[in-house]
Amino acid sequence: MSLAVVELGTRLLESVVHVIGLVLLAGGTTAIAAFAYRIRVRHALPEGVTLILGLGVVALYLNTRTLFAQFVQGGAASPTVGEATLNVLVFAIAALASYGGNTLGDRLARSDRLSLSWLQRDLSPIVRAAGRHISVTLPAEIRDIEGYDPVEAATKESLVGRTLDFPRGLTVAELRTQLQARLKEKFDVGYVDLELSAAGEIQYLGVARRPAGIGPTLPPNAAAVAVRADPPFSATAGDIVQLWAVEDTPRKLGTGELRARVGSIATITTDRAVATAIDPEAEYRLLTLEADSRPDREFAAMLRRADETMRLLSITDSSPLVGQSVAAIDGTVLGIRTAGESVETIPNRSRVIQAGDELFVIGRPEILRKLDGTDGVHAVETESATESRSGGRPWSAGHSEKSE
Repeated sequence: MSLAVVELGTRLLESVVHVIGLVLLAGGTTAIAAFAYRIRVRHALPEGVTLILGLGVVALYLNTRTLFAQFVQGGAASPTVGEATLNVLVFAIAALASYGGNTLGDRLARSDRLSLSWLQRDLSPIVRAAGRHISVTLPAEIRDIEGYDPVEAATKESLVGRTLDFPRGLTVAELRTQLQARLKEKFDVGYVDLELSAAGEIQYLGVARRPAGIGPTLPPNAAAVAVRADPPFSATAGDIVQLWAVEDTPRKLGTGELRARVGSIATITTDRAVATAIDPEAEYRLLTLEADSRPDREFAAMLRRADETMRLLSITDSSPLVGQSVAAIDGTVLGIRTAGESVETIPNRSRVIQAGDELFVIGRPEILRKLDGTDGVHAVETESATESRSGGRPWSAGHSEKSE
C-alpha cells in the first residue's frame, strides 16, 4: 500500500512540474513577443496572436513529445483518459498564462527604466521622390529668425530659388538634417529653422548668423572697452586683471577680464560703472590676478558653437502652459524668473508654470519659434541683446556726457 502511495505521489509531482513548465513556456513566449512587438511597432501585441503563440508552443511540445514516445516504443498507443484530461488542463492554464505574459512584456517595453531607443525603428516617412534623387527648391521668401543676427541680404538673394539635390531613400528627418548641414557649410548661415512636407517640399525656411563679437557674451550690466595699458607679458585672454590709474598716487578703478591685447592696447570687460570712468586718452596699468573658474564664459562659448540658443519667454494668464509642469516645455529650461524677480535655476521638471513667470529656455530655432508663437507666450528682449543689435556700447553714452 505504501508503494502505491509513493508511486501516486511521484506521478502527481511529475504532472505538476510538467504543467508548470508548459505554463512558463507559454507565458515566456508571449512575453518576449509582446516586448519585441511594442519596441518595434509601438503597439500592444494583438490578443489573437497572443493566444496562437502561447497555445502553439505548448501544442508543438506535446505533439513532438508524443511522436517521440511512439517512435521509441514502436507503436501508436492512444493517450489514456488521464493524459487527455491533463492535456486539456494544460491548454486552459497556458491560455491564461499567455495573456499574462503579453501584459508583462508590454509593460516592460513601456517602462522608463529601460532605454531601448536603439531598438526602435525610425517611423519617419520616406520622402516621396519621383526621380533618381530628391530635389529641394528653396522658396522665394526666406525669413529671418527672430532674436538672432540676420543674414546679409546678398546671401539670402543667392539662396532664393536654388535647387539642391540629395540621394533617394531619406526620411523627412534625415533630409531636414542634411539640408540644414548643406546650408551651413556652403553659405554664411549659422542657424536654420526648417519645416518640410512628406514630399520634401519646404514649408518654412528661416536663417540667421551666429552672434559675432564680444557683445553677445557680456553678462548684464557689463561692458567691453579698449584701454591704453601695459599688461604683463604673460597675460592672455581670459585672465582676471585689476585696472589701476597711473597718477601720482596709484588708484584702483576696478576688476575686469582681459579679452585681447595688441601692443599697448588691451580690451577688457568690466562693470559698466568702471567702464564709464575710463578715460580713452589716459594710460593705465593692469595687474593679473589669480586664475579663477568662469562657468558663465564657458557656457557662452559652448552656446555659440551649438545649434541651440537661449531665449527669455514670458508666460501670461492666457497661455496654455499655465498649470503645466516644466517637463511640458519642448526645450531645456535653465531658470525661471518669477513675478517677484527671484530666479530659480535648474528648476525641477515637476515644477508648475505660473502666470507671470519668465523662462530661460534653450532650444533649436524651430522649437523656440513654436514656443514664441504659442498663445500667451512672448519673447522678452534682454538689454544686452538690444545693445548688441543696435551697435551701441554701454560705456559710450557715459563718455559723451563726460565730454559735454
